[in-house]
Amino acid sequence: MIILSTVIFFGLLLFHPSTASSGIIVHDLITVKGQQTMLKVETRGKLLSKGGELVDISVNGKQIGRALSGGDGFAFRQFTAAGTGIYRITAKSGKEEGRGLLLSLTKGEKIIFIDAEGVLLKEAFSEKTRKGSRETIKKLSGRFPVVFLQTGLLGVKALKTWLRENGFQEAPVIPWRQGMIFDEIKEIGLKIKAVIGSRSVIESAKPYNARAFSFEAGGDAEEVKEWDDIRKKINQ
Repeated sequence: MIILSTVIFFGLLLFHPSTASSGIIVHDLITVKGQQTMLKVETRGKLLSKGGELVDISVNGKQIGRALSGGDGFAFRQFTAAGTGIYRITAKSGKEEGRGLLLSLTKGEKIIFIDAEGVLLKEAFSEKTRKGSRETIKKLSGRFPVVFLQTGLLGVKALKTWLRENGFQEAPVIPWRQGMIFDEIKEIGLKIKAVIGSRSVIESAKPYNARAFSFEAGGDAEEVKEWDDIRKKINQ
């Protein structure tokens, strides 16, 4: 029964029209104000990456230049965020268009990372979200920048669609990659305020001494029952 539920749940998301693999994918990024960043765009065919495509890239509605995708389907363009906050990236090639987010912060700022697939669902492979998750995340984002981590079977594009369709606020979705994201933000001078996720995600953030919260018993995280418990503890 569990296996069947898994197939149905992920199948619906993976083959949702809005998550089709063809087209343009703009990868979300985290940067520091004033630091040069390389925007990353992927051009894809029906099944595989598609190289040799000329891509027009805009930030907050202003075109910053063009880039040609290589044989691996990736195109890059340098950009420096003059301020902090969310920058909206748009990439166009022919009739195809993709959108992504760049989160720009001040050096030393702390981020709350949320393992989207690990803690937002009420139960594994259920389509229902945990009670209070949307409201709590919105409140937390009023005090700290929030980033969703992609950790499971869903690709970033499919996960973004699921978050949007379930009423979660707009925030960058970054691949976890077994904790490499935590190494990367340290290198650019950012810190972790808290990690909310599964045991494996929390374990990967352990070297950074961040507060950790989980709905699973055991491990190194503070176990919580409700999302509002996390808000109260972070605000202490």
